[in-house]
Amino acid sequence: MKKSKYARLLDGDKKPSERDILATIGIRGAKLWKQLKAFLKVNFDFKPELIFGGQKYGWCYKYRRKNKTLCVLFPEAKAFSVLVVLGKKEMARFEEDYSKFNRNTQQLFKNAYQYHDGKWLYKRVLHKSDLRDVLTVIRIKRGRKDRGSIS
Repeated sequence: MKKSKYARLLDGDKKPSERDILATIGIRGAKLWKQLKAFLKVNFDFKPELIFGGQKYGWCYKYRRKNKTLCVLFPEAKAFSVLVVLGKKEMARFEEDYSKFNRNTQQLFKNAYQYHDGKWLYKRVLHKSDLRDVLTVIRIKRGRKDRGSIS
């Protein structure tokens, strides 16, 4: 099997520490990872839970409150990805702000599979502009203003 450039932590028997995760993500990614986690902690009352999502997804942080999931963070080699599920209302808000997103995020939204109730956006974060887009998508999902941003 061909190894992905952005391999995930797939050993379900070895729960990674935050140090392991940061080492996997790398220096540049770790800075963005920490900024995202700080943003989520300041702005939302969702608790991160480190879970193993199986051999396809590996270890990830799921931000949940009761039965609601805000987002899921997937550490990868030299990067990380974020999953945000947008319902119909959130999709309409995304489309209103479409021009504000970077080209990659626009393509991601355009090409995301349309489920009956919305779209699942998996966004790989490699640059600060990717992180800004993820924060915007999370704001759209929650429909509220935040108390922190990425400069």
